[in-house]
Amino acid sequence: MDRMSRILITGGFGYVGGRLTRRLSQEHEVWASSRQQVTEEVLRIHGNPRCIDHALLLIPETFPAFIDTVIHLAALNEIDSVKFPSEAIRVNIDETRIILDNAASREVKHFIYFSTAHIYGSPLIGTINETSLPVPTHPYSITHRAAEDYIVAAANKKILRATILRLSNAFGAPVWSNVNRWTLFVNDLCRQAVEKETMALKSNGCQFRDFICLSDVEEVILSMLKNREGIKNIIYNVGSGIGIRIIEMAELIRLTASKVLNKRIKLELPFGSKPSDEPALNFTIERLLSEGIHISNNVTEELENLIQFCADNFNGKLK
Repeated sequence: MDRMSRILITGGFGYVGGRLTRRLSQEHEVWASSRQQVTEEVLRIHGNPRCIDHALLLIPETFPAFIDTVIHLAALNEIDSVKFPSEAIRVNIDETRIILDNAASREVKHFIYFSTAHIYGSPLIGTINETSLPVPTHPYSITHRAAEDYIVAAANKKILRATILRLSNAFGAPVWSNVNRWTLFVNDLCRQAVEKETMALKSNGCQFRDFICLSDVEEVILSMLKNREGIKNIIYNVGSGIGIRIIEMAELIRLTASKVLNKRIKLELPFGSKPSDEPALNFTIERLLSEGIHISNNVTEELENLIQFCADNFNGKLK
């Protein structure tokens, strides 16, 4: 791919999208869509992409021309999908279909769709690879699974090249504090450490999860852009490939926060909680690794940056 290829990132000022917009703007011409007005300051901290009203992507005539790659992230999150399931169907399924069709009509070469590991079910347990049977149980995962079908159908018909990334539990500092993803487990604990000096778990923490650094998500996309023609499959699991217990990640956050903040951070479990023997998780990423993509899994560095971001933006705001 040429150095200054044109890339459209839908939801390009969101949590994952914002990180990708900032990173890819260093090497490519990036267009980022938003449903809200974006200030010059927000554009600056995202690497000065070209901003486009998301509504224009839903009209064939106003979909931008000469785009090489679409990275589609715009979707209702898991919380709003439960509150507004009909809206989740409209945004996560129908808008994806429309943007896919418009991208094809504009001869976009590559359509990359961010799905979720939770299309495999909840909780995630056992060995999970890309051929595992999807059993989504949540409006968020159900709608992403349905959107996947449209994308796979387009790819099989050779309408355009498509890649689906089933993302596990990504964590890291957002580009700006207005991104509302502080309910995510790692982000929530890091913010609690800054604001309360105490992190409270909602369970005994014995469940397994697969956590991936946002810096690794950035590298996955960079690698796929550079090797677009060599990508062999449509669907890829994107995670660290390492299942760890929630309480193990919480303890790592506590130790890292104590170091970064130079304070004693406490970790609290629910009253009366006891350890339990939970099934392990092996979220396999062999298909991703077979493409020559490397997952650094530098968890400590990602946590340090996230905790510092929280300290810079939220310290003392919560009483």
